[in-house]
Amino acid sequence: MQVVVFKLNDQEFAFNIQSVKEIIKITTITQVPNAQESVKGIINLRGMVTPIINLSEKFGLQEKPVTDHSRIIILNISKSTIGVIVDSVTEVLIFKDEDILAPEDELLVVEQFIYGIGMLPDRLLILLKPEEILGGIPQGA
Repeated sequence: MQVVVFKLNDQEFAFNIQSVKEIIKITTITQVPNAQESVKGIINLRGMVTPIINLSEKFGLQEKPVTDHSRIIILNISKSTIGVIVDSVTEVLIFKDEDILAPEDELLVVEQFIYGIGMLPDRLLILLKPEEILGGIPQGA
């Protein structure tokens, strides 16, 4: 499995690269009244209205200020496109199946969001299921 690794509040997470359409710099985000708390707003992505969510807020992590390293990861989920704000995108890695552990539901409160734990010699990565994280959030067409 090939993954895109990113940071949120100094923790490392990853999405399967097949879900990632592109990675863009932070742009002007138009707020939407009465949107869910984690929904930052919408952007115009080459003529397509794309909802943007703040993944730190969705996970209950402390939000860091936007920097030059901040990015929006544009994800394709089913037939929808949505963007997530992350602190930085760091690398692309390849995991063998044997290097991915299933999450332990007793230990992980947000287990439904987690595909698995990617084991590297020097660190662990939380591999996320974008379709579960974005459940219930309005998605662009």
